[in-house]
Amino acid sequence: MDLCVCLDAVFGEAPIEDALRATGETGIRAFEFWDWRGRDLTALARQATALGMSAVIFSGNTFDEPFVDPNAHARALAHLTRSLEIARHLGVQLLVIHVGYAIPGRSRADQWAAAVAGLRAAGDLAAGAGVTLAVEPLNSRLDHPGYFLDTLPDADRLLNEVGHPAVRLLLDIYHMRLMHDDLLERIPQVLAKTVHVHVADVPGRGEPGSGAISWPVVMRTLRAGGYRGAIGLECWPTGPPKEALRRAEQLLA
Repeated sequence: MDLCVCLDAVFGEAPIEDALRATGETGIRAFEFWDWRGRDLTALARQATALGMSAVIFSGNTFDEPFVDPNAHARALAHLTRSLEIARHLGVQLLVIHVGYAIPGRSRADQWAAAVAGLRAAGDLAAGAGVTLAVEPLNSRLDHPGYFLDTLPDADRLLNEVGHPAVRLLLDIYHMRLMHDDLLERIPQVLAKTVHVHVADVPGRGEPGSGAISWPVVMRTLRAGGYRGAIGLECWPTGPPKEALRRAEQLLA
């Protein structure tokens, strides 16, 4: 399983060219980022090629275009269409998808139905472009209060109802550990749907090894379940970024 550095989390507001260069100096050759808006994507692709690096995944939509709101579907799909064009330009085959925050005053059943319909439509767009969408549940206990999709059982059920081969799961160990004390027992249940994994430690969301999660056990669980995708380091280093990345790389080997 190759490591993949989230440039936005690990390097914060550092210029992306500096973040790419620093990542390459650690020997890690894969990266990801969040929103594509406001970036010089041509320059990003050029530098990545020069450094022998490749983008793995980025955000296909934003929280401003929630799939739980049927009135936002047109905007969400328009954003996704542009994201798919950028994915083709960068050679990326995965996009993160967020269903959005729960809408006050609207029933959960209605929002659930809207998410299912919206994700099916998004899956059709993605499949036509040869891209897989990775739906990410987020923790609602600390970082994202009010987020609609915040547990693994709900994510599993939602993807089952969507029933689209191009709509899969992004398993974020940090987010889901905050929601599930028994996360290690739950991971095998969703690995067949998982196309990308994010890692950060609990508490603090620092690099693996900075908190209480048993990373050797996590890695053994992923391998035993047949996961072979990338491991995205979406963490906030507790020290100099390159040193944190090297420590994480050794721990996750």
